[in-house]
Formats: sequence, C-alpha cells, structure tokens
Amino acid sequence: MKYIPSKLAIRLAVAALSLTPAYAQQKLTISASGGSYDACVKQVYSDSFEKENGIKVVVGSPAYDTGVWRAQQESGKVEWDVATSDPGQLQQLVENGWVLPLDPKLLQSKGGLVDFPGMVTTKDNKVYALPSEIFSIVVTYNSDAFPGEKPRTWSDVFDVKRFPGKRLFSNSVVDFGVLEVALLADGVEPSKLYPLDVERALKKLDTIKSDIAWYDFGTQQIALLQQGEAVIGAGWDGRVKALQKEGVHVDFSPDQAIVKPDLWVLPKGANAEAGARFLRHIHDPQRQADFAKCIGYAPALKGAYSLLGTGQKFTIDPQDLSKVVPWGANYWAEHARDVTTRFNEWLTQ
Repeated sequence: MKYIPSKLAIRLAVAALSLTPAYAQQKLTISASGGSYDACVKQVYSDSFEKENGIKVVVGSPAYDTGVWRAQQESGKVEWDVATSDPGQLQQLVENGWVLPLDPKLLQSKGGLVDFPGMVTTKDNKVYALPSEIFSIVVTYNSDAFPGEKPRTWSDVFDVKRFPGKRLFSNSVVDFGVLEVALLADGVEPSKLYPLDVERALKKLDTIKSDIAWYDFGTQQIALLQQGEAVIGAGWDGRVKALQKEGVHVDFSPDQAIVKPDLWVLPKGANAEAGARFLRHIHDPQRQADFAKCIGYAPALKGAYSLLGTGQKFTIDPQDLSKVVPWGANYWAEHARDVTTRFNEWLTQ
C-alpha cells in the first residue's frame, strides 16, 4: 500500500527541515584544561549541551597561556567562545578587557554558590567568571617510590633525605602555589601565610632548586608522574584521582592543601550568546554533581552536594576550612605583577 503522509506529518517535516540547517551552522568552541578534565567536560557538559541545544561543541587549544589570549585578542581572531581560567589569570584578563562581564543573576540562581573565600571575582561591581568547582594543590607522590613512610606535609616534600627524587612544581607562580608551599614547608602558619614573604619562600626553594622538574600545565604534570621524571611535589587532586583510575601508582595527602575555585569566562569578540548559554548549562546542581563524581573536585553550587552519594568525599569540605589553606585572592590581586617578575628572575639565576 502506498504511504500518503498526513498534513500534520508534512508540517512537522517542513518545520524540522527549516530548523536543522540553523542548528547545524552553529558551533561552540570551548577551551578547557586538557587531559582528564576535558574528558569529564565532554562526558558531563558538552555532550548534553549539544543534545539539548543543537549546537556543535568543539574543543579548542588550552587557555592557560596568557600569551595566546593576547594573540587572539590583538589579532581579532578569537578562537574560543567560552574558556576556563584560574583566579590569578582572570585578573589579567579583566585588566586587559579580554573577557565579558556575566549576568550577575546567573551566580545567584540554582541555589547559589558555596561560601568560600575568593569564589567570585568582581571589578567595578561586575562579575567576570563563573566558578564551577573547587580544586586543591596537594602533596603528590609516586606510591612505588615510597613503599614505607608516606609524605604528608609540604615539609616532607622539601626533605630530600627522607623522600629522595625529583620534585614537581608549577612555574605559574600566581595560580599554583609554589611560594605558598615553600613557606608552609618552612614553618609558616597557614593563618599568617599572607602577605607572602617572597624572599623567604625563594630561599626555601633554593634548598631543592636543582631537584625540581617544572611544569606549565596539568597534562605536563601528569606526564612527569607517569614517566617517573618526578616522584613527589605539588599536584592537583583531581588529576591524581584520574591517574589512580588508570592504575598508576600515585597518591596524595590532603594535609595543608591549597584550595581555590576553577572558573569559566566569556572571551571578548567571540560568540557570547552561545557561550552564555553554555555557562547556564553547566551552572546546574545535577550536572555539577555528575562532574564532581567524574573529576573529583568539589562542586561550586550548594545544591550539588545533596545529589552526591554519601561515600563521595573531596579534599575540601566547604563547611570546614580548618584543614586547608584558601588561596589568597586579595593578596594576588595586588601583587601578581611584582611577584611574578621577582620569581622569574629567581628562576633564571
């Protein structure tokens, strides 16, 4: 029997044909942080965003390099519609006018953010970044390298006799805590960490300078650990958990963890409408809970915590900051430029 479509079926088909090309033409390019982080972004955020919005998500180059930001902004060839950032880097992006302000109502929606120091960065009463999770810089080590006593504190990381081997640290002095770590290892109380005694921190770093393997970004950190080029140092708790899932013999200690939020921003000159839609998509308690299960970082939204299993633990408990060290957002907002200059001088000496 020959099929004769109804008038309703024809109207629906025509409507579908008229919409599909419009969706297909839209693309959202995001810049995340590489490695396991990008895998979780795809699993939890990107795939569902594509499905719900009909906008193709493409992962572009990493956004950790401020030089790449400058090149894109000054050339007018902006690659990313939405990008991740760290609080220290964000200050540079805002000062240079390279990111757009967000709708402040977004941060108040979906139950609001957890109460955590430095969670929201503002300038001239404008909000420029969406916090999505809280991550920790932790004492990280190769389990096989230390089968007996385990390193637990930053003082242990600087003890090359008890814990021999190459150390890994980020050379991004503002965002990843190398000076804070040195001062804690030298006996400074967490409550008295800021303002940083930069010269004291560099003097402490001098004691292990020849044993340090520096990394620029997260995937490099992982490579150093996987390849055994470093066996102890300052890693990121979520990256270590991802390696553990792969069967790599690494572990970390949560003692004296330095903690701060991960951020998402809207680059100036890109597809701001699609980027803002993506931010609204990830600012959701259920998705943040799912992302936390995947990456191991604590969610930024209060409402996400009730959606996690009872066995789900993080390095940081936002209700109890007594065992961690909140990153000094106010200090770095004022001193980032001068301290970076001094640190880079020390690196080349």
